Amino acid sequence: MRVAFVTTIDLNAIHDDVDLPPQTAAFADADIDLVQTAWEDNSVDWNAFDLVVVRSPWNYVEHLDAFRSWLNARRTMTTFHNPVGLLEWNMDKRYLADLAARDVPIVPTAFVDSIEAFHAATEKIDAAEIVVKPSISAGSRLTGRFDCTGSAAAVLAETILGGGLIAMVQPFASLIDTEGEIGTVVFDGERSHSFKKAALLAEDGALVGGAYREEISRVDAPDDVQLVVRAASNAATSIAHERGWIGAHEQLLYGRYDVIRLDDGTPVLLEAELFEPCFFLTTDGKAASRFVEAVRRRIDC
Repeated sequence: MRVAFVTTIDLNAIHDDVDLPPQTAAFADADIDLVQTAWEDNSVDWNAFDLVVVRSPWNYVEHLDAFRSWLNARRTMTTFHNPVGLLEWNMDKRYLADLAARDVPIVPTAFVDSIEAFHAATEKIDAAEIVVKPSISAGSRLTGRFDCTGSAAAVLAETILGGGLIAMVQPFASLIDTEGEIGTVVFDGERSHSFKKAALLAEDGALVGGAYREEISRVDAPDDVQLVVRAASNAATSIAHERGWIGAHEQLLYGRYDVIRLDDGTPVLLEAELFEPCFFLTTDGKAASRFVEAVRRRIDC
């Protein structure tokens, strides 16, 4: 068996891939030939692999048009996971509106395409602080937490809009400062493991500690959080079925669902990462082998 993990030639983008060592070891133990392949490498014959898994093309935001073109060229590949149509949908966080329409509880979110719409959206938010970010982003790029009464949020919104992107406006959920967010990884429709991620955003558009740094720890997700994860996973899978991205009885190979609590304690979906998420496999000793088995089932089918 030969499996390609899609990554990038940009070593700065992937230098802290914490999943790579346990993934490499687990695939080797399973006697599967795992090859790290950069999406920018035009010499790669993607059809030479039994499965192509999009894992860490983490510079795609800086090369969005080229990456979209690369994805489009893989559209008909049945060995490509998650499938291209799903990735294109999930790259833009406007997918949250599709999930909300299917009764998935999400962080209240306004998507705006003008500074006038931004100001109108902020006026409707009943919170002391807001979060502003692009609908297409990674690694907290162009993302900030701001006081509602200041002008800094509008400056960031104008930067996002000026780059031709859609801006998102959300109330800041203050419990994240003390409780963080809970990420849950699902392989082939089955929950694998959960972890806790400490808050990233500090006040006035800064990052906690002054730099992007993920503090991760193992956690057992509470029942109400697992209900949100299940609802989001089921909704995303149903959308993939209905739009013909996967077969009628097929599951998504992988997904990560990040949940936070609103100020009243209600758990809501922050993101459904169905496109190149970090799995934080080191938080569960069996997680890497679960992923290998999910991949093997795809190949054996």
